[in-house]
Amino acid sequence: MTTKPSFGFGKLAEIQPDAAPAPAPVAREVDRVAEKLGFQSREVPTRRKRRVAVDEPTDQLNLRAAIADINRFVEWCERERMSYREGFGRLVAKIDQA
Repeated sequence: MTTKPSFGFGKLAEIQPDAAPAPAPVAREVDRVAEKLGFQSREVPTRRKRRVAVDEPTDQLNLRAAIADINRFVEWCERERMSYREGFGRLVAKIDQA
């Protein structure tokens, strides 16, 4: 039987991790420090969504709009307690009034 040479790494098996992991930094604190150092966040603003089922026939319209405009529209619909479909209908009705 031949023995394998250890090359001085024989005590590696004795290394054990720390019992308690280091506490994770608070996200707000990390963001504050990064901002102080001049780093800009790459996180996109979150878009608010509200989904309500509709019984009548519908179609889909996809468009690219500024998140601020979308959020304003969503907030307006929520304030008026109407669906996006109803809000869109109100806006389209204003076209003929102009």
